[in-house]
Amino acid sequence: MIMPAPSALDGRLATLLADPRLAVTEEAIVCLLCGGTFRQLTNTHLRGHGLTADQYKGRFGYNRRRALMCGALRRVYAERALRTELAARIGWRPIVQLPALRRLGGMRPTTLEERLTRAERRSAVRRIRGVVIPLNREPHEKDLVEALVD
Repeated sequence: MIMPAPSALDGRLATLLADPRLAVTEEAIVCLLCGGTFRQLTNTHLRGHGLTADQYKGRFGYNRRRALMCGALRRVYAERALRTELAARIGWRPIVQLPALRRLGGMRPTTLEERLTRAERRSAVRRIRGVVIPLNREPHEKDLVEALVD
């Protein structure tokens, strides 16, 4: 693990703390406590900070089911699970077995990660020759005609 200079680390951590989704990339995950870069944040590493994985996810606003590993490693594990037919060996699904969970209708607290993603999707726009068209609708013919006339 290569540690950046302290001043660079502070700026980088501030950016990652504002949007923790940026800490998880294709090749690495950055520990938001020490700034270390890893393929996976293990329980052993987190224990060194005095946290469990659940506490870490709660503290930084990650979804409870978020894997604390880089995208490449997640793909390796997913491919292995498919190859070994792991899903066929897992028989118990709480949402199916427990009526109380079904009655809740999927209600659960939202996390920072979800709120940031939703806000990003709402504010995202696409530009076609200078015409701003929200992503939640397809461009109409009149939008394209206006863009071509201008």
